[in-house]
Amino acid sequence: MTKAIEVYRTFGQRIEALIRPATFPLAIKIVRSQAEIPPEYKRPSRDLGLQNFVCQNFKIARSYGWSMAVTAADTNCKLARAVYGWDVLSAEERKWAEAFSVGLYAQDGPTAGKFEQHLHRLDDPFEGLLIAPLTRCKFVPDTVMVYCLPGQAMRFIQGYLFMEGGVLAFSAAGRVGSCHEGVIKAIKTGQPQYVTLGNGDRIWGGAQDHEVMFACPAAKLPILMEGLERTHAAGLRYPIPQYMNFTPGFQAAFEQAAMERAGGTIKKPSP
Repeated sequence: MTKAIEVYRTFGQRIEALIRPATFPLAIKIVRSQAEIPPEYKRPSRDLGLQNFVCQNFKIARSYGWSMAVTAADTNCKLARAVYGWDVLSAEERKWAEAFSVGLYAQDGPTAGKFEQHLHRLDDPFEGLLIAPLTRCKFVPDTVMVYCLPGQAMRFIQGYLFMEGGVLAFSAAGRVGSCHEGVIKAIKTGQPQYVTLGNGDRIWGGAQDHEVMFACPAAKLPILMEGLERTHAAGLRYPIPQYMNFTPGFQAAFEQAAMERAGGTIKKPSP
């Protein structure tokens, strides 16, 4: 195992210790050829006997701990196939995609057409994705994704900005979340992404209502991890330590009712 891979595995261990996500942080790598896919990695078409959505494989990897490989042959999600460049859409197919959004995601055609200009695509053709728990990955990732609670995402943001300053800018569409914003946008922009998971992630990808996702390009992960460690040491923690150093009391009416129900067995302290 190379030293670089071991570094990322250690990052995964620290994320699990400092952030405590409910599922495994994921390492994602773009591969250019079949030769880069480890034979032991599970393939939906070969090992599950089906095609599925990319987000389903994120759920499998983060919940089961399996290492997955996903190519065009494994995927039947039209949106993922389009943004990953596995399908080159004809003018008619583009028109159909726009019409599909009208009445569902957009009020009319011109409104629907505005979405495409915000999509990111990888420039060069590629074979597929390797997806594995970060603590077990056998490759140097291109991006790291953590499905988490908003409070846990807050800690990622605090850690990153401790080092970089300013604010973390992100966009949200409520759709095409994990496969686009978590993978392609993070890689293309080179910036961490706070991802609002959409219907695809929640209906087919198994994401729960309380989950969001934080994605970080692998090149920025050392910065993020140093910031997490230093803010943790300074007292910013997860679980968030809520203030408990106070004496609780009751509303006057509730206290009076409690006294009456107790039949005089509760004695009020002397003034």
